[in-house]
Amino acid sequence: MKKYVASSSDAGQFYLCFHKTAFKNSSLKKKQKMTNNLHVLTINEFIDSQDPNLDKEIVTLIDQYSGELVNFRKQAKPVPANGRYLYRTKINNDESIVYYKRIVTQDISIKIAEVYGDGNTDDSPEIQQLIDEMETGQVLRLDNKRYMLRSPLQINKAIKIKGSSVKSNISFPPFLITNNNDGIILNTSGVVLEGFGIYNIIWHTTSPNTFTGIKVNGIVENHINDIILRDLTIRGYHTALEVNHMCSSQIQTLKTENCKVGIHVKGLSAHNAISGNTSIMINHHYDIPGSRGIWFEGSFPKEGWRITHTNICNVYEGIYAEKASQINVNHSIIDFCRHTGITIAEGCNNWNINSNYIALSQPGYGIFLANNAQPSALSRGNKIVDNDLFIYEHAENDTTSIGINIIGEGSFYDEVRGNSLKNFKAYDIKTDTGLKTTIIHNKCLSEITPNIMGNFLANDNLGTVCYQKAANQPLS
Repeated sequence: MKKYVASSSDAGQFYLCFHKTAFKNSSLKKKQKMTNNLHVLTINEFIDSQDPNLDKEIVTLIDQYSGELVNFRKQAKPVPANGRYLYRTKINNDESIVYYKRIVTQDISIKIAEVYGDGNTDDSPEIQQLIDEMETGQVLRLDNKRYMLRSPLQINKAIKIKGSSVKSNISFPPFLITNNNDGIILNTSGVVLEGFGIYNIIWHTTSPNTFTGIKVNGIVENHINDIILRDLTIRGYHTALEVNHMCSSQIQTLKTENCKVGIHVKGLSAHNAISGNTSIMINHHYDIPGSRGIWFEGSFPKEGWRITHTNICNVYEGIYAEKASQINVNHSIIDFCRHTGITIAEGCNNWNINSNYIALSQPGYGIFLANNAQPSALSRGNKIVDNDLFIYEHAENDTTSIGINIIGEGSFYDEVRGNSLKNFKAYDIKTDTGLKTTIIHNKCLSEITPNIMGNFLANDNLGTVCYQKAANQPLS
C-alpha cells in the first residue's frame, strides 16, 4: 500500500490511497483503486470513463503515479496516439474524440511516469516514452533513485535531463544503470544533461565490454551543436563519452571512472571545451592496457578544443591526438600515467600546452611530439610552456624515460620553452639536417655532437638536451 499526499491552493489538503501492482511480464495491470475526499478522478479514470459530459476546456485530475493534482487542456489539434503522460486521447461512448494536453509550467518530474527506480526493473521503455512526449526546451527532473536501462535512451529533441547533482550532500543521488548496453544517445543539438550518474552494471575493469555511457551521435551531413554535459559521473564502460561531429559544446565537471577511454573525439568535432575540474580516472588497483584519457581519433580533422582544469589519472596515455590542431591544454593534471602524458601524433599543429603537471608512474614520455606528416608546413607552431614534468619512484629499469620527445621529421618550428623538468633523463629532439627546429630559453647541459644546423640554445630550463638524427640516418 502506498500513501500519497497532494495539496491544492484552492481546495486544501486531500489524501489519496491506492494500490499499485504492476506485472512487467504481462500487458495486464490491476485497475488502481482510488478514494479521496474531493472526488477527483485520476487521469486514467477520466480517459476510461468515455463520458462526454466530463469534457471541459481544462480538467483537473490526479496523476495516478505521482499523486499530484494536474491540469489537462482540451485542444482541437490531434495529439500523439500513443501518448501516456503528457498527451491523452479520450474516445467517448457517443463516438466523439477529444484531445487533451497536460499543462506544464515547471520541470517535469520522472514521478509522473510508471517507473520503479529499484535498480532492477527495466525502466527504459517508460522513460523513453516520457522523453518522446516532451517538447523542445522542457526539463525532465530525475528522482534520487536507481533507474535500470536495458536499452539505451534516444534523445531526439533539445531537452534537458537533470538530477540533484552527484556532488551534493544527498547520500542517494540519481543514477541510471545499464545492463551491458549503451546508456544515452544524443541525436540532436541543444541537449543538456546535468546532475546524475550512469553506470554499467558490470564494470569494464571486471569484465571488458564494448559499450559507451553517453554518445553524441552527429554525422557529416548534420553536426550536433550546443551540447552541455555538466556534473555527470560515468562509470564502468569501454568508453565513457564518445562525441561524433560535435561543435560549440561544453563538457564541465564530468567524472569518468574505470573506463578504458574517458572521452573519445571522433568526426569533424571543433571548438569545444572540457573544463570545470573534469576528472578522468582509473582506480589505482586496476591496470587497463591501451587506456586513454582523451583520444582525438584521426579519421577527420579536429580543431579549437580547450582543455582546462582537467585531471587525468592512471591511464596509459593521458591525451592522444591525430589530425588535431589549435588545441589548448592548460592548468591541468595528468598524473600516474603508465606510458605517455601527452602524445601529439600525425597531422597535428599549433598546440599550446601551458602550465600543466604531468607525472608518470612507469618509464615513458612526458610529452611526445611525432609530427611526421608531409608536407612539413602542416605541422608547426607547437608551444610547450611552463609545465612541470615528473616521474615517480618505481622499481623498473629505466633507460627510456624522456621529458619531452620531439620527432622533427616533417616538422618546422616546433617550439619548446619555459619548462621545469624533474627526474627525467633528457629532452630528446630528433631532427633531420636542415630543419628549422628552434629550442629557446633552455638551461641545460648541452651536448651536441655534431651540431645540427638551425638550432638555437639559451638559458632558462633545467635538464639535459640531446640532439640526434632521426632513426636510420647516420650522424655526420
